[in-house]
Amino acid sequence: MKHFWSIAIVSFYSACLGCLQFQNTTFAADTVAAIIPPVGVSLLPAEISAFKPAIHVEDQSIGRVESVEVVGRTFPDALHLTAVRPGPMPWQIGVNAKTIAPIRKGDVLWVSFQSRRIESRQETGEAVAEVTLMQKNEAGKEVRPLSRGFSCGPEWTQTSIPFVVKNDSAVGEATLSIRFGRVAQSLEVGGIALINCGPDAEIAGLPRTITRYEGHAPDAPWRIAAAERIECIRKGDFPIRVVDADGNPVADAQVSIRMRRHAFAWGSAFNPRHLLDEKTHDGEKYREVIENHFNKVVFENDLKWEKWIGHKPEDRQRVSTAIDWLAARNIAVRGHVMVWPSWEHTPAFLRELESKPDELRAAVAAHIARQTSAYRDHLLEWDVINEVHANHDLIDVLGRDVMVEWFQLAQKGAPDVKLFYNDYTLFHGTTPQSPSQHFYDLVKFLIDKGAPIHGIGEQGHFGGNPPGPAQIIEALDRFGSLGIPIQITEFDIDTPDEQLQADFTRDFTIAVFSHPAVMGMMHWGFWENSHWKPSAALWRKDWTLRPHGQAWIDLVTKTWWTNADGRTSASGEFKPRGFFGDYDVTITHQQKSRTLRMKHQPGAILQTITMQ
Repeated sequence: MKHFWSIAIVSFYSACLGCLQFQNTTFAADTVAAIIPPVGVSLLPAEISAFKPAIHVEDQSIGRVESVEVVGRTFPDALHLTAVRPGPMPWQIGVNAKTIAPIRKGDVLWVSFQSRRIESRQETGEAVAEVTLMQKNEAGKEVRPLSRGFSCGPEWTQTSIPFVVKNDSAVGEATLSIRFGRVAQSLEVGGIALINCGPDAEIAGLPRTITRYEGHAPDAPWRIAAAERIECIRKGDFPIRVVDADGNPVADAQVSIRMRRHAFAWGSAFNPRHLLDEKTHDGEKYREVIENHFNKVVFENDLKWEKWIGHKPEDRQRVSTAIDWLAARNIAVRGHVMVWPSWEHTPAFLRELESKPDELRAAVAAHIARQTSAYRDHLLEWDVINEVHANHDLIDVLGRDVMVEWFQLAQKGAPDVKLFYNDYTLFHGTTPQSPSQHFYDLVKFLIDKGAPIHGIGEQGHFGGNPPGPAQIIEALDRFGSLGIPIQITEFDIDTPDEQLQADFTRDFTIAVFSHPAVMGMMHWGFWENSHWKPSAALWRKDWTLRPHGQAWIDLVTKTWWTNADGRTSASGEFKPRGFFGDYDVTITHQQKSRTLRMKHQPGAILQTITMQ
């Protein structure tokens, strides 16, 4: 049985969206049963019907609330919450329940519930919402002892949060709200409990969930298989032979090899303003991080159509100067993005051509020609199209085949640049209706139609409920079967749980590095002061590393880094095994020394070094 309501906007809340602080604390489904509620006074009625829509209206164009029966859980029914579209004040789209017992200053409260995502267009594939407890203080002003964001994936997960009430309530009741209107989505929430444990309860001893994803354990089976693949596909013998001027082998020569750069692409989005900032310490650190830690970068915004046509001459010069700086250091550059095919993400004048498809087609073609003419000799790769699953206005007008045409135009204008389709749904399910299937079908369509597509760009944005590494590898297997390389183009994980952030960054990096179809992994920014989600940045504002930044660096520059020392055999040979990349090789013999920069690649043949 279902009960239907619709959601509208409630009274204006005092805190703005930008001030909300989110912390996701969820257990995987198999750990839900481990949560034992603490002793205390229940503050909510037992019935799920106690939760009412914010305002009852007839029209359901903004959102809906339904009660649904639940099978196999500890609760019989749940709230099915649907945000059809974000409202003018989207965080005011929610359900409310009034408390039934007093709450006083100093009381320790515990809120707990289970949730799962039904549908989401989020880049992370999750549903996102907020749980809030609201009261009126003695002065009649609204206060919030609790305001916490959470997210959930397709499996039931539990969120449990202990907190302390710091204000007296003047009205003898409070309101527990679940707000879910930030994005178009649907989720289910059940097993909702709010318990007053009293002022003497030890908050540290109350159940508090910690996020774990499948495969998190140190002995998880996927780790052994991943390590074996890494050893096989990312490393190889590095045979060196030392001879004298006459070609005779030099025995017992000291050989030192020092890795300088990976062959695998480790990269990041960047901002040319920060890169070229010569006046501040931040500019200096920004350049230092790029030069020391990344061998590929991508323009975050400067080549997006609307931004690009708005460039002043000094903006164009800044882009060119940044490219020159990067080229001088042998750092490859990606372009992002030629066509992001929605009215929202293209210049406003295109919308005026909606009823004039021939002119619209010509305008896109002209844009591709202008961009490729300007930068074709400077970029290694280019995202031709971005996020068609969510952004398809231009395709709705011009037809699906126009995407093939865009790739062909890009190749004509930049024949030496590798061309990508970029999206964010590779890890978002496997059902025929899933966004991931749409992604797969679109890439296959482009390949089958003969589009010159050279790579799949998967963004890799994650939140507080990331998938397990085995799921990631399975999805990479599936897309790898299409026969073109995959690159993680925009990785980040945005959660205030720094341990989860570090653990998942480590395990995601291991999973993608272990997969033979993956050619690189790009972060979508690295510095908190220049990041679309500041809490996801590897480096804080003061340039100290966050734990997940350290986890990533430890893998890339320690675990997967080769330095070796040894001596040549009687035949003049030394054959270490190392990760593919660039090396400095130093040979020392009889007080003579020679250092060469050498490239170690798959299928390496014996490299001969002559000592003069």
